[in-house]
Amino acid sequence: MLNLYEKTIYNATIITMNKKFDVIKNGYITIVGNTITSIGEGIPKSDKNLYDAKEKIIIPGFVNAHTHLPMTMYRGIADDLPLKEWLEEHIWPAEAKGTHENTVRESAKLGMEEMIRTGTTTFCDMYFFADAVAEETAKIGLRGVMNEALLDFPTNSYNNIDEALKKAESFIKKWHHNSLITPSIVFHSTYTCSKQTLLKIKNLALKYKVKLTTHISETQEEINTVTEQQGVNPAQYLNNLGLLTESMIGAHCVWLTEDDQMLFAENKANIVHCPSSNLKLGSGIAPIPSYLEKGINVALGTDGCASNNKLDMVEEIRLAALLHKGVNHDPTLIPAREALKMATINGAIALGLDKKIGSLEVNKLADLVMINTNNTFMQPIYNYYSAIVYAMNSSCIDTVMVDGKVLLEDGKLSTEKIHKS
Repeated sequence: MLNLYEKTIYNATIITMNKKFDVIKNGYITIVGNTITSIGEGIPKSDKNLYDAKEKIIIPGFVNAHTHLPMTMYRGIADDLPLKEWLEEHIWPAEAKGTHENTVRESAKLGMEEMIRTGTTTFCDMYFFADAVAEETAKIGLRGVMNEALLDFPTNSYNNIDEALKKAESFIKKWHHNSLITPSIVFHSTYTCSKQTLLKIKNLALKYKVKLTTHISETQEEINTVTEQQGVNPAQYLNNLGLLTESMIGAHCVWLTEDDQMLFAENKANIVHCPSSNLKLGSGIAPIPSYLEKGINVALGTDGCASNNKLDMVEEIRLAALLHKGVNHDPTLIPAREALKMATINGAIALGLDKKIGSLEVNKLADLVMINTNNTFMQPIYNYYSAIVYAMNSSCIDTVMVDGKVLLEDGKLSTEKIHKS
């Protein structure tokens, strides 16, 4: 019903996530092609192609700002282990054996189906065979920010870092005009990339004016290793090399010092909070309230299925809201609206897409999610943000639209089944 060139969704509660955080009761959204052309309260002017969204809340689609999408193939392969042992003794050997273009394609499709069903419309990915991931993403209709993951040792995707950098540059040239795929530069970390490699990465990012994403200060062991090698911790090292800029998307950032935090704030660098992964790997709890107080833009991510076991942003939002209240003994921290903001407009800002997505506004792209509130665990609703963050689960995701196209409707995938079992 919604797969029409022009459509108007009405009789809904619209959580815009715009700068005023407008909540429109009995609202409507008109979409022409892939763009929101009008949004308001009451009866829409158009009387054609109407969709009655009674008992539904419309929100911007979730932005999963840090994933390793094809790692769905390693879901549950090594649990209850510290990061170093998990990565070096289990994940890297498994990847050497099982990560190939065909497995990456199928695993990416499986992950995308999970993300669609749980309300994610845009994701930022770090993995190998990025061209294959991009092709499947564009085919399915999700929005993705990605490139080849860069590190100094050989992978099944490339033999050396020079070959990897060429792949990354080719990816940028191939996809930079695509409406769904946004090329970035992706490097694993400061402990898997040499100074020479990091400077080449910096030059490539500057040449094409693209975003950078990497893991920063995820564990104490990482900090100790980099500090021993470079004389400064990872955040300070990246800053000294000129990489800690507004273009930086730093995943995890569990162990940033006060000085590190000031560097992030001054340089307008972005942080992606991955609470489930950090808890499961025992990495620690990032001091997100401190980051927000300093004006740092904080987005949310699931990380990959090998460390989280899920790609469910609904769970990540709830955990982000609850976790910091508990560890700081302060129930006022990360209120529901702030948690939802981290998963929508903050994610769009981090990825450089906030002029296109992240909030429901006229002239933005129609990336949205409809939530069915006609269930026992979401009623009654006194506060819409609270209902979404604290009461909702992913079974409430009713409809998902990306770029004006419906990928999920009434809880069912609108296209052919994505993953071939």
